[in-house]
Amino acid sequence: MSDTAVLRARWAVRRAARHLAEDAPRLAAGSAGSAGAYQVGLASRTADLRRAALTAWLFGVPEHVVAADGRVPVTVVHEWIEAAFSPGRSGSARP
Repeated sequence: MSDTAVLRARWAVRRAARHLAEDAPRLAAGSAGSAGAYQVGLASRTADLRRAALTAWLFGVPEHVVAADGRVPVTVVHEWIEAAFSPGRSGSARP
């Protein structure tokens, strides 16, 4: 892949991680009466981060770099990859 594509993929991971970190307090404050709304909001932001991380990995970014960009443990990135691309596991082959 081109260097530009890799940089864009890494930027997308960092952006998704930033949105998750920034939105979590707002989601909690905005849904004080609704734990369900809070969980749905966090799940959506986490899914965005997961998709960005898988895309970056597909572009050749190593797991440890994806983890650092996404502010998550390497084991989390590894689990996302396994869930998406291992035969017999639930998940999709597409991020």
